[in-house]
Amino acid sequence: MRNIDDIAVGSKQTPLIMIISRIAFAALFLFALATLFIKDIFPLSTLDVPWMVYLIGIYAVAEYIYGVFREREVDLAFAFPLAFFVILLHFTSIWLNGQERFPLLNRAEHFTSYVLLTYIIWVFFIQYLPQRVWRRHPYYTALLVFSVASAVGSLNEIVELILENIFGSPLIGDQWDTSLDILMNSLGSGMFLAVRLILGAAEEQKRERRKT
Repeated sequence: MRNIDDIAVGSKQTPLIMIISRIAFAALFLFALATLFIKDIFPLSTLDVPWMVYLIGIYAVAEYIYGVFREREVDLAFAFPLAFFVILLHFTSIWLNGQERFPLLNRAEHFTSYVLLTYIIWVFFIQYLPQRVWRRHPYYTALLVFSVASAVGSLNEIVELILENIFGSPLIGDQWDTSLDILMNSLGSGMFLAVRLILGAAEEQKRERRKT
């Protein structure tokens, strides 16, 4: 797990990893658009225009967040390859009708997405909270981060419900689908925070030993 001190921007130039990620995202979205019109590519695909617009919107928000952090000399470019993997996993689930045929793929997508999301939220809070607050009270910080990640997960499920009821997008599976999605979101967030707290405690012990 990277330390916050290791992600300060050392140059105003766009990192190579960010350039490659943007090219990869552009290619992925163009291919996804093609699958909307050429049904023979993935005959079982449940991708539709409203959901495609929603996913592109999520990417646009990620780019905005990246820009905001970069202006404050925090480089989140390293998160974009993982974000690409998450979106690719999501598209794969949609193209293969994972809701019905491969439910484990759908659960893995939610778990992975919320590991990444929680990491970004964690970086945000430890960057903008006074150092003494999150260092002295890491468990309170973790609880705050978990609450925000859970709120985002709930909002995503509401968007799915709206798109399904208004536009007929086939996004919600059986009666347990929403509950299992939220469970996997929570497990992803919880795993990241548990690892981060364990590593943080180890770092704090090292600092104490250096002082003595």
